[in-house]
Amino acid sequence: MSRWKSGDHLLLCEVWLREVWQRKIWTVRPVTIVRDEPDLIALYMPNGTSWLRPIDAGGYPLRLPGGDWRLKEDRLNIHHLGLAVPGEPYSVILMWEEGWKFRWWYINLEQPLSRTPIGFDFMDQTLDIVVAPDMLSWRWKDEDEFEEAQKKGIFTPEQAALIRSAGERVLEHLLARRPPFNERWEDWRPDPAWHRPEIAPGWETVAQT
Repeated sequence: MSRWKSGDHLLLCEVWLREVWQRKIWTVRPVTIVRDEPDLIALYMPNGTSWLRPIDAGGYPLRLPGGDWRLKEDRLNIHHLGLAVPGEPYSVILMWEEGWKFRWWYINLEQPLSRTPIGFDFMDQTLDIVVAPDMLSWRWKDEDEFEEAQKKGIFTPEQAALIRSAGERVLEHLLARRPPFNERWEDWRPDPAWHRPEIAPGWETVAQT
């Protein structure tokens, strides 16, 4: 499959970032391509972007997969730039509040991105790391949900150990300023000509992951 060009999104071509659990779509995010190269994939969603999240039969948001769910539209309340090194089990997400106040670096441990004809598929692995804007401090996030996921059988003990090990390796990359931490992404801004991507038909294609 060919690579996307910077600026590609729904109005130019359909680019979807989807989480997929056991061949069922868990989340859907329309994205704008910032970079799609062999060593880095960068995807942007501006403040106010609509996305689809899972809810249960009672309409409550779900955090862990399992049982039945349906998707409900929600909206981002923050600027969101995701950086993924192809083949690596994590992405680095930068978040800015309104007015482009940089909030933090967010290390999302996940299955490596899988390229599809309509974008990229992956699946979150629950455990995360929040890094301060100056990169001098960090903390593990969602450890309670990570433990719950193991109790529910979503992750085996062996898988959980590999996920945490991947997080520790990302922190080594952070300290050494290896990609994607070697660029001043916190100073990045979108092209003013870009339009906000929106949810529209096209994301429902049966997942191949």
